[in-house]
Amino acid sequence: MLVITALASGCSTVSLQPLAAGYEKLEKADKAFRDGEWDTANELYGAVADAQPRLISPHLRLGIIDYRQGRPKGAAGHFEAVLQRNPDHVVATYNLAVTHLQRARTLLDRHEQLAPVSASRPALVDVRKALERLKGEKQTPETR
Repeated sequence: MLVITALASGCSTVSLQPLAAGYEKLEKADKAFRDGEWDTANELYGAVADAQPRLISPHLRLGIIDYRQGRPKGAAGHFEAVLQRNPDHVVATYNLAVTHLQRARTLLDRHEQLAPVSASRPALVDVRKALERLKGEKQTPETR
């Protein structure tokens, strides 16, 4: 009986070591994020997300970093990863919407450059105006 107990406790200690290491990386990543050290935070959150794929916070922060560094596709992918794990995650839902709004602005601007006549159709002008009004409300991803 003692042998089984010793083996069981030894196994549980071994299985907790990766969790503890992941927690330490997550703390370091959070500090780098707070300090604006985006490359360091990105690397550490990526390692945590790879090691603990069910965690939400690394994906949320990776999405924010990607958005701030001008990578809307990457940001959207991370916010979608959060929503796959928790479809009701309020912050990820908002951040994904902000990312899509920014992407829509960029695409409509590009469309206007490529096809000014087509872009002058009243419906598209109304859409661009609506997006411009939203732009004035300063939409950026939430960090909570």
